[in-house]
Amino acid sequence: ASLWNLYHSQDALAEIGRGRGVRIRFFHGRGGTISRGGGPTHRFINALPHSALNGDLRMTEQGESIAQKYANRLNATYNLELLVASTGGASIRHWRTDRLSSKFASKFASKSDPESVPDLSSVMDKLAETSRKAYEALLQTEGFVSFFRQATPVDAIESSRIGSRPARRRGKRTLADLRAIPWVFSWSQARFYLSGWYGIGSALENLMSEDPATFQLIKAQNQSWPPLHYIMSNAATSLATADLEIMRAYAELVEELQIQKKVMGLIADEFERTETMLEKIYDGPLPIRRPDIYELLKLRQPGLRVLHDQQREQLRQWRRLDNTCSHSF
Repeated sequence: ASLWNLYHSQDALAEIGRGRGVRIRFFHGRGGTISRGGGPTHRFINALPHSALNGDLRMTEQGESIAQKYANRLNATYNLELLVASTGGASIRHWRTDRLSSKFASKFASKSDPESVPDLSSVMDKLAETSRKAYEALLQTEGFVSFFRQATPVDAIESSRIGSRPARRRGKRTLADLRAIPWVFSWSQARFYLSGWYGIGSALENLMSEDPATFQLIKAQNQSWPPLHYIMSNAATSLATADLEIMRAYAELVEELQIQKKVMGLIADEFERTETMLEKIYDGPLPIRRPDIYELLKLRQPGLRVLHDQQREQLRQWRRLDNTCSHSF
């Protein structure tokens, strides 16, 4: 929903600019995690609306992505070249499509041109709305806030002065007051990566059930239409990075068993649903269809499990000490 709404907003703003003779340049913020704008640079640029890229853009890279991409000359050169080449290539394709007559546009259009795919806007609107409702339903589940505060290290993150801004905007203990960075960071630290995939499975399953023909169209256009491919590949990567076994281990930190089982049950069901539906979109098991990301994660898995075991034990000790200190006053 967030990616599709950003797509719509850029398209609308660009149209307003054209109507008033103003050239709009968009300023993009890209963080390290997919939920905060991360992901492959070339896919991000190719997925921008046809009207929103005119030869240049502004962009800020945030967090750990700065060190990952620009810490040495070789990495920095590669990533800057990728950024420039992607921006130039996408702009040229847009320029060509704008200037070719309708007679020649269909002849020369490439797969990445907007004219070469059916209009999927209404379908994307429906998918975005359905997935958003599923996501919001989880957040509104009774006991969800308690689950979030105990199954993730958000309380430790809030107590650590490691960011440029406080974790909360006005200091209120509500989800609405929590900033995006601690929200995403907390779920990432517990291997949920919740905001990167939750709801997509429900949306795709609903579409397949109600309109099988349109679901097949989405499946057919996944590799052809960059905005759709960007959304699906980001969700698939988030799902691959998440770990259901580790999630359940963190859920055991939740003291009230009823809340633990209820919320973790909803998350596990949606995780498995999303995996099933994405495998239908990719026409096969995700580890086979996307071997690079799964092989990379496989190499990291043994070390990460050790770190997660240690973190959960540290959280238990820290919370016991915190409760003891609170009761002593």
